[in-house]
Amino acid sequence: MVKEQFRETDVAKKISHICFGMKSAEQMRQQAHIQVVSKNLYSQDTSHTPLQYGVLDHRMGTSEKDRPCETCGKNLADCLGHYGYLDLELPCFHVGYFKAIIGILQMICKTCSHILLTKEEKLQFLDYLRRPGLAYLQKRGLKKKISDKCRKKTTCVHCNAFNGPVKKCGLLKIIHEKYKTTKKVVDPMVSDFLQSFDIAIEHNKEVESLLTRAQENLNPLVALNLFRRIPNEDVPLLLMNPESGKPADLILTRLLVPPLCIRPSVVSDLKSGTNEDDLTMKLTEIIFLNDVIKKHRMTGAKTQMIMEDWDFLQLQCALYINSELSGIPLNMAPKKWTRGFVQRLKGKQGRFRGNLSGKRVDFSGRTVISPDPNLRIDEVAVPVHVAKILTYPEKVNKANIELMRKLVRNGPDVHPGANFIQQRHMQMKRFLKYGNREKMAQELKYGDVVERHMIDGDIVLFNRQPSLHKLSIMAHINLLFHLKLDT
Repeated sequence: MVKEQFRETDVAKKISHICFGMKSAEQMRQQAHIQVVSKNLYSQDTSHTPLQYGVLDHRMGTSEKDRPCETCGKNLADCLGHYGYLDLELPCFHVGYFKAIIGILQMICKTCSHILLTKEEKLQFLDYLRRPGLAYLQKRGLKKKISDKCRKKTTCVHCNAFNGPVKKCGLLKIIHEKYKTTKKVVDPMVSDFLQSFDIAIEHNKEVESLLTRAQENLNPLVALNLFRRIPNEDVPLLLMNPESGKPADLILTRLLVPPLCIRPSVVSDLKSGTNEDDLTMKLTEIIFLNDVIKKHRMTGAKTQMIMEDWDFLQLQCALYINSELSGIPLNMAPKKWTRGFVQRLKGKQGRFRGNLSGKRVDFSGRTVISPDPNLRIDEVAVPVHVAKILTYPEKVNKANIELMRKLVRNGPDVHPGANFIQQRHMQMKRFLKYGNREKMAQELKYGDVVERHMIDGDIVLFNRQPSLHKLSIMAHINLLFHLKLDT
C-alpha cells in the first residue's frame, strides 16, 4: 500500500518517559508462572517428554510449531512465552552490578549500614538532590562528591565502628581492609585492636607484619544483610530510586527463567535427541550446583567444601549473564564457550544492531557508488537493473490512468514498466510477468495500486554503507543510468 503521512490518533494518554529499574525477588515470583526445581530436562522413559518443573516445562511457552502452550493455549506464533523462577540456595553477586555493589559498600558503614556522612552533610546533599530538573551529568558529579566524602571517613558517626577501604579481590570477591590506615596518628580503636595481639607477637614475630593486613571478606551473604539494613532515608543519597529498586536487589537471591521461545530445543538430524540452547544448559548447571549446596548443608559437610560450591555457583550465575568474563581461575574455567544474555544483545550480530537496526527489508538494494560531474548535488544515479526491482506503489487516478496502463503493458522486463497490480479492496497482488497484460491494463480502475519501476525524478532514500545511523540517510532525486559493459 502507499505510505501515508503519520498522523497521531486521539489517545487519552501519552507516554512521557520510561524508567528502567531492578526487579525484586518478590516481583520475580509474581511475574513467573512456575518454580523450576528439577535439573533433568526430559523424563527417563521412552516418551522423552519435558519434565514438569524442569527448565523445559511447556507451561513457560512452546518452541514447537505443532504444540500449543500449556499456560495460554496459543501456538508458537501467538504465544509470547511465560517466565519461571528458581531460588538460589545462597545469594550471589550480579556480575553486571558488581561495580555498583563495591561503590555502595564504600559509602556505607560495614557494621550498622548507615551512610558515612554527618547529619549536616546529609541534609546538604539531600537539598541538592531534591532540586527539580537535575541533569544526568549533575547527578553523576554529585554522586562522585558523596562517594569521595564517604571514602575519606574512617569512623562511622552513628556507631563509631571503624571502616577501611573496600576493594575488589579476584573474580567476584570483595574485601574490607578494616584496620589499614594511611594516617600518621593511629585511630584509638585500631590501636586497641593491635595491642590485643601483643602476647602473640612475643611468641611469633611474624604476626606483627601481618596485623595491619587483616582483611574482612565481604561475601554476598554479608553484603546482602548490610544492604537490607540500609535506612530508607539514606537510599536517595546513594543516587538510587527506592521505587525502581533497592540496594538489596543488586544481589541475586532468585533467578528468572526465560520463556522457551527465546531458547528453543532444536531436533538434531545427525543424531537422536535434541540440541539445547546455551541458556538452557547453563540453567541446568545452576540448578545442579544448587542441589549440591543444599545436600552439603543438610549433611554437615566441611565449610571449605560449601565455600568451593558457592564459588562455582557464583561463576555459573555470572556466565549465564555474561560469558566473556576475565580472570576466571584455570580450575574453574568452562570447557566450552557459551553465549550469555550480554552476548545476545551486544555487537554487530546482537539483537539491536543485527535484528532491529540491521534487519532485512523489502524495497531496498545495495550497490557501489562513484562520482559523476553531470549530476546535481541533490541527484543520485541508479542502475536500470535496480530500478526494475525497486518499485514504487502508485495509486491509479484520472490523471495517470493512461500512463499506468502503458506501464502494465510493458511488464517487469521492459523499463519503464510495472511488477505488480493490487486491486482496490483486494489483499492479493497480481504478478505481471505471467498472464494477459493487455487485459489487465484495460481492467485497471481508479484506486488500484500499480507497483511501477523507478523513473527519473522519484525521491529515493540513500545511505552510504556501512553506516547504520538514522541521521546519515538522506533523500535524493533519482536519475537512471544504463551500465555499459565492454564485451
